[in-house]
Amino acid sequence: MTPTAQLSDVVLPAATFLEKESMRSWWVPLQSINKIMTVDECKSDIEINFELAKRFDKNFRWQTIHELFDDILKPSGLTFEQLQEKGWVIPPDGDPSAPYHRFERGLLRPDKKPGFTTNSGKVELYSTLREKWQLEAFPHYEEPPFTPISRPDLAKEYPLILSTGRRSPVFFLSEHRNIPWLRDADPDPVLEIHPDTAASLDIGNGEWVWVENWQGKCKLKAKVTPIVPRWMVMAAHGWWFPPKEGEKPSLDKQLESNINYLMPMGAQGKDGLGTPTKHLLCRVYKA
Repeated sequence: MTPTAQLSDVVLPAATFLEKESMRSWWVPLQSINKIMTVDECKSDIEINFELAKRFDKNFRWQTIHELFDDILKPSGLTFEQLQEKGWVIPPDGDPSAPYHRFERGLLRPDKKPGFTTNSGKVELYSTLREKWQLEAFPHYEEPPFTPISRPDLAKEYPLILSTGRRSPVFFLSEHRNIPWLRDADPDPVLEIHPDTAASLDIGNGEWVWVENWQGKCKLKAKVTPIVPRWMVMAAHGWWFPPKEGEKPSLDKQLESNINYLMPMGAQGKDGLGTPTKHLLCRVYKA
């Protein structure tokens, strides 16, 4: 039970990729995903959403997931059962999903003309679609919102660039913290810091530190390494602690080492894209 799931009224047991039937219908080849096992009452996301749709939509026209898959696969000339038997299929040359030189044969555009699915039909360096949306149509640079250049006032108090993109070799996003042998391999939320920067702050390798900015602070373990520049620290994300108390208000102590505390809301670009995950400001000191 993750901290988020503990706030839910209903928790459904979801299946892994080994427990579901599906297909890969983008790129090539066309492939089936075949279930090899069933665990208790677990259902795949597809099954859960399918059953919800049947209850919400009186006109829902499929009775089974295989009927839905058959409908999706109609352009291939195969049923889902036939695709399962084959495993995978390379689309014939001339099929819209065949991979190469489709633009030359008019296979990308609804009007069947040669070209790409842009307004001009060309590869656009100047985006006519973005122009239509009244956004910058040409690639350009803008300084991120939280850097020493854009916010020198904040940089005086928070002199280090904070990147929150550190990945673990044994976890996936916030998953698998509850698996003991994976936690043995990577037991703590880590902050990578350059040896010179650590020395200037009297921080030793393996010591717990606070990472703080104007949004809040979180507790991480210092990993002294030259892999990061002197002016940057790189924080692990997605941490929670299954061995800790799960009930509210603790919630597996996920608030103690949650780097999201330091990330402002509403800091994306004008087109809604981008997040300040690589260019925040912070200060670091011993916990």
